[in-house]
Amino acid sequence: MRCAQCGAEITHPTRGRPRRYCGRSCQARAYRARKDGAVPRRSFVDSEAAAPLDRDLVVRAAIRLADDEGLAAVSMRLVAARLGASTMSLYRHVSGKDDLVTAMVDTVLADHRPPPPGATGWRALLDHEAREEWALYRRHPWSLAALGTTRPPLGRSVLETVDRFLAALPLDHRTALSVYLLVSGYVQGTAMMAVAESEAVRDTGVSARGWWHDRLGRLAGVVGSNRYPWLTELAADPPTPADLEGWFDFGLRRVLDGIAAFLEPDEPREAHDPGAAGSAAADRRR
Repeated sequence: MRCAQCGAEITHPTRGRPRRYCGRSCQARAYRARKDGAVPRRSFVDSEAAAPLDRDLVVRAAIRLADDEGLAAVSMRLVAARLGASTMSLYRHVSGKDDLVTAMVDTVLADHRPPPPGATGWRALLDHEAREEWALYRRHPWSLAALGTTRPPLGRSVLETVDRFLAALPLDHRTALSVYLLVSGYVQGTAMMAVAESEAVRDTGVSARGWWHDRLGRLAGVVGSNRYPWLTELAADPPTPADLEGWFDFGLRRVLDGIAAFLEPDEPREAHDPGAAGSAAADRRR
């Protein structure tokens, strides 16, 4: 018997009614799906389950599971259930969960796009790398949990990512690594909001606009009191997930400005150069 939500095998107790779900998490997801009128994901088996197992098939099934349920949901048992295979059969292709997560990260990082032909100089290259990392977390929110740590999975793609970044900087490797951590730390910090919102929508079915509308409705008296003028403005134009892109863009430009002040202390900054400021404004409009 398999879980009616995720498809994992269930070990039934010797007494009592047979279980339909492998745990409380799947039971809660099934309840929310029924409440929202969604079609339950019964016996969730990948369309590729009939194909002979290999490492790539296992890794891509794990990525799809993580995209749907988050990295915490990834286990050898649930990946096997998606593939309609036994758990032990997966160990012929990956040695365990750590090996699986490393391969998952390597696979999604391999989608990295090279910089455009006109992107030269450290700033253009760092800007490109930062935006590629941001796009990764938007496509695969679970990857933030895997990479936002002091002990990331050190697969080939991770090492190549850091190497590209350090090679773009005219600094010794130790100082360049500090710059890398600054930029990547900013990207990951901002991505936390995007990932949290993605997970909240997945788990509750409530959009950001719906959440803000409900909370601002509860604060109607405070909003109209003029005690917090910024809250009155927020109520007139509540934030949306799309605003994250603008916030990310603004912050990244300021981070790169700070690195420029460190690398090129004698160069005029945009704020003091009307031509440069105009050019930057034109870039933002584009």
